[in-house]
Amino acid sequence: MNRNTLNIKVWGILFPFLLFGADIKESTLLKIEAHGGLGSILLQWDLPEEEIITSIRIFRSSDMMSTYKIIDLDGIITDRYLDKDLFSDELYFYRLEMETIDERILSSAHETPAFAKPKDAEYLEQNITELQQSYPVTVSAYLELTDIHEFKSVLIHDYILKHISFNISQIHMLQMYLLMEDIHIESFLNILSIEEFKVCQLLFAEKDLSSLFEYFEKAFNEFNLLLRQQILLTPLEWQDEKANLLKILENKFSEAVNIYENDEIFLESLPSIRATNLVKDSSGVKIHLHQFEDLGSSVELYMNEESIPVFFENGNSQMIAIPDDWKYVELLIAENVVQTLPILNEEGLLSIAMDDQYLFADEITDVRTMRSIPKQDFQLNEIAYIDIVNKLQVEVAGNSDWSTELGLFMNDSLLWEWNSIPEFSVSFIDSTWILQMSNDYNWLHLCRVNENDEWEILESRPLIMGESFFESKVPDLGTWTKLSYSSFGESNDITRTQKTHQLIPEIFALYQNYPNPFNSSTNITFDLLEDANVSLFVADARGRKLKVFLEEIFLESGFYSFDWSPEYQSSGVYFITLQAQLGDYLPIVMSRKMIYLK
Repeated sequence: MNRNTLNIKVWGILFPFLLFGADIKESTLLKIEAHGGLGSILLQWDLPEEEIITSIRIFRSSDMMSTYKIIDLDGIITDRYLDKDLFSDELYFYRLEMETIDERILSSAHETPAFAKPKDAEYLEQNITELQQSYPVTVSAYLELTDIHEFKSVLIHDYILKHISFNISQIHMLQMYLLMEDIHIESFLNILSIEEFKVCQLLFAEKDLSSLFEYFEKAFNEFNLLLRQQILLTPLEWQDEKANLLKILENKFSEAVNIYENDEIFLESLPSIRATNLVKDSSGVKIHLHQFEDLGSSVELYMNEESIPVFFENGNSQMIAIPDDWKYVELLIAENVVQTLPILNEEGLLSIAMDDQYLFADEITDVRTMRSIPKQDFQLNEIAYIDIVNKLQVEVAGNSDWSTELGLFMNDSLLWEWNSIPEFSVSFIDSTWILQMSNDYNWLHLCRVNENDEWEILESRPLIMGESFFESKVPDLGTWTKLSYSSFGESNDITRTQKTHQLIPEIFALYQNYPNPFNSSTNITFDLLEDANVSLFVADARGRKLKVFLEEIFLESGFYSFDWSPEYQSSGVYFITLQAQLGDYLPIVMSRKMIYLK
């Protein structure tokens, strides 16, 4: 073939493209994959780059030659869809269409549609008994799982329940530790009580993780069909998550083993008996004492030549009443002072940390090695940013000996302001916004009003468009850490002993639906504290809107109530979401979980 002949052939190939180049984009083929599951098929596709998609439509046929029927996605822009309630062992074929913002239609190949065959739905019934014996928690909870991290959590729960004699509180503590991904904790005792740590010796002393990994490998394989599509993961994504989980667990257990010996040395330095809680009410003051090991020496509570002998005859802890006029109390073992505690004026239950500082508590707890948070000014404590919807969640935490006027800014725009009051406990302020940002790079500033009546920056964090993230300070007001779970509305201290406060900027209050769980209908109520533009809707766990009550409707302040009766929805978790916008404030959003049981 000579050069002229080659040129002619090349131009023959290129000419149609040059002539009709404007229409090439129109014929872009979309790739769609289908993965069969239990009575369902998971569809997955890639959203085209550099295209703004306004709607997605899926078409289904039981025969390539038959008419395709449309599956309505309610205008939700996503990259996957679970087609349910399908007949087992029947082939289903799918085509995909997308409409762009300039009204062009992009579609998948008509001649070679994606197809898959659902597995027998009776598989669940046939295997449920066997799975229940091996994974008691997982089987009962799997229908409510919507996230791979939740699956990790129940697997950990199952393993601990099956192999170690933990109580529920201990299981929770170990779960939280194993689910923290990129966190570096100084000591394992930061999240476990001393008694819980002693139980953990069963896990860490032998340093043998093979049984744990075998358990998780087996669980992932056996729950593959049951849970993969429940969580909406493709087979490849499911395998990646499995590998990721095992890697995280290996790292966390290795870390625990490395710090284990140091913690044992620390435990040996502790006294055999400690005061762990103080209770004060109208009837007087009581001190809760905890005995870690038997002691033959005398034990007494002492102040100003008065003493109360203590005897541990039945159990390892007890409550001791002390005189109302005592200003402090000393715990003596064999006439040696091991602990000195002031008697505070605050009524309620106070937990005593290892440095003898006090934290408000919800219940009497075993002694913990967590150091209490000193009085300080406020800081950013948690930040979550979801780029696809420009949703920002912020938690501010701290306390102060004086009243403090705080402000949260996005660049130069004030999101909210709040006046703190002096409190003994740590305050937690949680807020949510849907942002309207035009800059690629933005700054979140926490500020306070200084003595010159000017805003002074306390802390700043960058927000980059296109980068979703969740960060938390662990423990509260500690170092920034990327986590796999959220604790908005509560303490990041794993002991959960501080009083927590939830404050949405005072525009509305969305109450929990009643009843919840419900099986026919439920009542949704909210208080609107200011006149505002309001949206109210119900969505499923994947974010698809199922019922819209209000959509940017102006409402006057007052109490509002709506009833929701699901008609064709399956049992599961749903969310009621309220959005309100007041004046120049950015929209504020709050959601609550609802459980529907048929």
